[in-house]
Amino acid sequence: MKILALIDRATVVVAVSALVAMMLLVCISVTGRHFFAMPIPDDLVFSEFLMVFIVFLPLSSVQAAREHVFVTIFTEWLPNRTRVLMETFGVFVGLIAFSIVTLAVFADFLDSWEFQSYVDGPLELLLWPPKLIVTFGVALFTVRLLVDLIQSIHGIVTNTATATKSEEDRVLDADY
Repeated sequence: MKILALIDRATVVVAVSALVAMMLLVCISVTGRHFFAMPIPDDLVFSEFLMVFIVFLPLSSVQAAREHVFVTIFTEWLPNRTRVLMETFGVFVGLIAFSIVTLAVFADFLDSWEFQSYVDGPLELLLWPPKLIVTFGVALFTVRLLVDLIQSIHGIVTNTATATKSEEDRVLDADY
């Protein structure tokens, strides 16, 4: 668990760094285009590649913090055990879906690697590095779902599981 938490933190740091890099890339490219008529070559492709880091790497960390969007309007009035069972079922369904997605993006990565696919442009950037990041991010998220499913089942069996707090409860619990 500590290793997974460490990996989650590292991926968030990389994602934030990618966000800062994308911001600098856009600012420098726009400035270069406006004042010198020389934007950074393939700046849009670089931005697309950096977006992969920003979106897919923090998925596991967001799941660990239970910060994904939850629709609780119909479940808030249910007892804790029922909500835990529903969340566990949702994690199970997510695990099945993202296992399939992980296999699909891995196959896409392998195709890009095998054929050395690239983006047509001045720099002819290879496609496999961002696809590797997508594969890693989705696979890490799938592992996190598996860990959460095991923890939820253990909590149900031992009757120690608590349902995720609603957004309203989180706001009320916040320290001011």
